[in-house]
Amino acid sequence: MRTLKIVLLASATTFAAFQGAQAADAIYEAPEAPAATESYSAPAGDWSGAYVGGAATYEFGKFTGSNDGRDANGLGGTVYGGYNMQSGSIVYGGEADISYAGEDGSAGSAVGVGSLKGTQGVNGSVRGRVGYDLNPVLVYGTAGVAVANHELEGGGSNDEKLAAGYTVGAGVETFVTDNITARVEYRYSDYQKRDFNLGGSTISKGFDDHSVKVGMGVKF
Repeated sequence: MRTLKIVLLASATTFAAFQGAQAADAIYEAPEAPAATESYSAPAGDWSGAYVGGAATYEFGKFTGSNDGRDANGLGGTVYGGYNMQSGSIVYGGEADISYAGEDGSAGSAVGVGSLKGTQGVNGSVRGRVGYDLNPVLVYGTAGVAVANHELEGGGSNDEKLAAGYTVGAGVETFVTDNITARVEYRYSDYQKRDFNLGGSTISKGFDDHSVKVGMGVKF
């Protein structure tokens, strides 16, 4: 009888301990991890609206034609203005600029005139722009019509002509503040040949131009 009581007591104690362990597991069961939240993406920048700006320029080019000249170059400045529209990340619009760098150099030589000096004076363009907003950076391409004043000197005389052409390029622009932007732009311009009258001789010259522009603008 005593042995039976001991066995029953031990069984009851073991069962109670087992039940207590199960209760503890239920109480301290680790909570499920919270569901992952959606990733946050910054809203696209607002490039829409009118803007104006100015830039320092370095221009280098070459007078083309018979007996092509050597490189002409000059430092100068430009002012620009335009209007942007934006659809999602695509930014598009129009821009115009006017520049001066006093770009000059050899324009080759001509029979009866001798050595020639060429100068590109005031130049400007009207262009379209299309870019992609990387927020806050805008990467864009641009193309349009360019016009420049070209002067040729030689043999004690000079002549100047207005030449038209095309211009293409690309740039990067970024917001510095909500309405101040900074940009770097490269452009290539190819101007038509014009006939210059020097000392009774007609000399046909065109001009190819490269320009790098670094500037800042204000968006309204």
